[in-house]
Amino acid sequence: MTIKTYLGFDVGTKRTGVAIANSLTSQANGIDTVIHNKDGSTNWRDLEDIIKQHDPNAFIVGLPLDKDNKEQEMTFIAKSFGRKLEERFNINVFFIDEYLSSSEAKNQLKWHYAHKNADRGDVDKRSAELILQTWLNETTHD
Repeated sequence: MTIKTYLGFDVGTKRTGVAIANSLTSQANGIDTVIHNKDGSTNWRDLEDIIKQHDPNAFIVGLPLDKDNKEQEMTFIAKSFGRKLEERFNINVFFIDEYLSSSEAKNQLKWHYAHKNADRGDVDKRSAELILQTWLNETTHD
């Protein structure tokens, strides 16, 4: 049996949360938050370091749809990010609806850490974890 590694992403304009899981445990864990460049462009250098370190078999990118399941501005940003990931690293990208993942992550962190405002980097990392865990729970993978 081959154990596969998956990286999940919660794409943002300032930061992108990153999570990891494998096919043996099917348990996602947030591992990092990449701060993007000051001009708003994606910080590919730091993302590449993470990707090389973990040698993933697939990428899972959260697709931010609104409450009516319609695309919004961030949807196009996430799709563009996913296309660039696939082009740069020649690794399959899967998209999954991430509706309310950031809200849920913030709620979990407030409860878990018992403080008023959860750190944005922690929220992005937890959101990536929720996105990846949802994909693992809803998808059949070999």
